[in-house]
Amino acid sequence: MPIFLMLFLIPLGAAAVVEYILCRFPKKRFWRCLPPAALAIAVSAVTLFRYHGWDDGGGGAPIETLLFFPGLPALGLAVGLFLGWRLWKKLWFPRVFREKKK
Repeated sequence: MPIFLMLFLIPLGAAAVVEYILCRFPKKRFWRCLPPAALAIAVSAVTLFRYHGWDDGGGGAPIETLLFFPGLPALGLAVGLFLGWRLWKKLWFPRVFREKKK
């Protein structure tokens, strides 16, 4: 459980808070797109570094190591970004109410 907490739940919570703050307070849409773009770039860089940095002589890292790290934290971050965006949208996006016809 502690490794799951460290590698999944903490990134999920942090990403949800960051996404909510960047959707709620800045007025420009650029800031809303920044966390998903930064996540994609960072996960790609860490995956490539981890794959090519593996000094086994076998041509790269085993897939299990790439799934465990950076795969699990990346999944937590992506889910956290989605949850933060949904929370912002639920609380602050305008709602349309349609009256029922009699």
